[in-house]
Amino acid sequence: MPERCPECDTPVVKNEDDAMHRCPNPSCPAQFFELLKHFVSKGAADIDGLGERWCGILIDQGMVSDVADLYRQEKDRLLKLERMGDKLATRIIDNIEASKNRPLARMLFALGITHVGSEVADLLSQNYLGVTELSNTTEEDLTEIEGIGPKIAESILAWFRAPANRRVIEKLRSSGVRMEQDTLPTTVVAASGAAPFAGMTFVVTGTLSAFSRSEAEGRIKGLGGKVTSSVTKKTSYVVVGESPGSKVANAEKLGTPILDEEGFLHLLESPDSVLTAEQQGTLV
Repeated sequence: MPERCPECDTPVVKNEDDAMHRCPNPSCPAQFFELLKHFVSKGAADIDGLGERWCGILIDQGMVSDVADLYRQEKDRLLKLERMGDKLATRIIDNIEASKNRPLARMLFALGITHVGSEVADLLSQNYLGVTELSNTTEEDLTEIEGIGPKIAESILAWFRAPANRRVIEKLRSSGVRMEQDTLPTTVVAASGAAPFAGMTFVVTGTLSAFSRSEAEGRIKGLGGKVTSSVTKKTSYVVVGESPGSKVANAEKLGTPILDEEGFLHLLESPDSVLTAEQQGTLV
């Protein structure tokens, strides 16, 4: 492991609880390249057309210095880039515009906050109306959320304390990017009383044919359930699609009920069926 970052020559650091060494310089070119690729990716802002190659070109041409600069791009400027055609330029601009209205959870994930993956971002969106409230929160409030410990909480607080990150948030806002939500997602379920999955935890693994994994997880959460990435003794169901990986073996080892896609669809259509052991057994 080098003592200094090979890109920006900043001394690398390794926190006691982390397995990885990191460059702490937020302006490091290599870090920004990875952040930009992450920001435009499908599970985040989902700006289709801006792949790794074009992310690198935008940086090299000085067209972006932070992720918020994506929202200042113009089609005519993109067309000046070598091998950029009218069709691709139109697609990129249209997708940049569409990304302004992504759900809060996806935008929080897109920001690339250390330890804030899609699951943690979803937890935050269920407990905070937006980045304004989140930027003013405390470690005590964050750690009261199940699934967020002191390490994650401190990472979130440190990110929002950084002046450069606050400037990015303001630039995103001024460009029309939606960084707030009107209500908490959980209040919809609570108000209607329709929470048949309340107290239940699901793991979704493999590829489903009826909808994407994020859509499946959204259906579960819409019925009051929780979604985690690992199978534990507390997992209620493991939903299995094509090529599920090792999570099925973990579920079998722990005796966790396993649902194929047909069983999962049946459960969504008749959520009260989770209430009896007999009905559960017909779905496994």
